[in-house]
Amino acid sequence: MVVSADIFISTAQRFLCCGKKRQIPHSSCLDIAVQIIAVDLGLKPAVLYDLNGACAEQIQRYVSSLQEAGVLTITLQIFSINGNCLVMNSNLMKEHLSEVLMKKSLLTVDVSPWMEQPSLVVMDSSTKQMVKDMLDLITDKEDQHPSVSVVGEELYDRWNLCTLFGILLGYPASYWFNQVQSFENCLSMTPLVVNKVWVCWPVCDTKHSSCLYSFSVPEVLWAEVDTYIKNWVECLRSRFCKQTILTELSISKETVLLPTVAL
Repeated sequence: MVVSADIFISTAQRFLCCGKKRQIPHSSCLDIAVQIIAVDLGLKPAVLYDLNGACAEQIQRYVSSLQEAGVLTITLQIFSINGNCLVMNSNLMKEHLSEVLMKKSLLTVDVSPWMEQPSLVVMDSSTKQMVKDMLDLITDKEDQHPSVSVVGEELYDRWNLCTLFGILLGYPASYWFNQVQSFENCLSMTPLVVNKVWVCWPVCDTKHSSCLYSFSVPEVLWAEVDTYIKNWVECLRSRFCKQTILTELSISKETVLLPTVAL
C-alpha cells in the first residue's frame, strides 16, 4: 500500500492543533505520522503522544479520520492514563504483555535513590499485577467502537507509570523504583547508554528520518544486557522486513552523563 504524506499532514493540522500556535509544522506532522504508521504496521505496540498539548479526544479524532481514509490497515485503540494518551496496536500489545507476564521479554532496572548503582531485578508482584490489569483492560475494550478508554485513578494510582510506559512502548528495558518510599532515582551522573532506532519515510520527494525508539540502560549493566538488546533488535529487524512503507532501519548508541534524570 502506498501511503501519501499529504493526508497525514492535513489531518494533523485539522485535528491536533491547540493553544496559541495553531499551525503544526510539516516536519512534526510527519514525525507523528511515522509513529502511527509504525504502530499500525506492528513495529511497536504503542506510541505515547507528546507532540503538543492536544487532548485525548483530539487524538482519537485524528486516528479515526486516518482509519476512515483507509491509510491505516487496522483499528487502533486509544488509552488515556493520568492524562497521558497512548495509541495502541491491540493485537501486538496483547502478545507483548503476555510475553512480559511470562518473564521472557523485559529487563527491569531498579533505580531507587538509595541504591549505590542501578541493578537488574525480577518483576515484583505489583508490577505483574499492573501488567495483568492493563492486559485485561485492552482485551475488554478491543471489540468496542473506537473511542478513548480512560483508565481510572483507582488503578493507575497503584501503578508505577514509569515502569508501565516503558513496557507499553515496547522498550526491552524498563526502569523501576519503589514509589511508595520515593519518586527520586539514583541515575544522577550515572553513565547511561542511550539506544535509538531510526527509520526513513520516503515522502515529498525526500526521505523523512524519524526516531522510532529511544531508551537507555545504565552502562554498568551493559555487559549483562548486551545480548538481550541485540536479540530485541533482531526481532525488530525481522518485523521491519515484512513491510515496505518505512525504510533504512538503523541503530545509534551513545553514552551520556546527566546531572538529573527525570523518569
